[in-house]
Amino acid sequence: MLGPLKRLAGELAAALRGLHQALVEQSVETLEVELAELEHAFLSLVMGSLVGLPLAPLGLAAELAPLLEDELGYLFSRTWRGGDTIADLFSSMGGEW
Repeated sequence: MLGPLKRLAGELAAALRGLHQALVEQSVETLEVELAELEHAFLSLVMGSLVGLPLAPLGLAAELAPLLEDELGYLFSRTWRGGDTIADLFSSMGGEW
């Protein structure tokens, strides 16, 4: 009787470890999506004054502009995709319903 209980406890512990690992990985993916959104907001803030929106001082925008090459590529890719941000968010969180 003790053998099957030990095996059951081991299986339960393994299932809980797997669940914990899945939650950690999903949390990391959600944080990566949030980072991308924050980078997009930062890009809009910095580049806004260069295109006519008075969001940041021009000197600051000109100083930070060379650091935004990756974010500009991300902005252009989002523009061509049509800006369906909600669909991007749900698909990154595993919401293919």
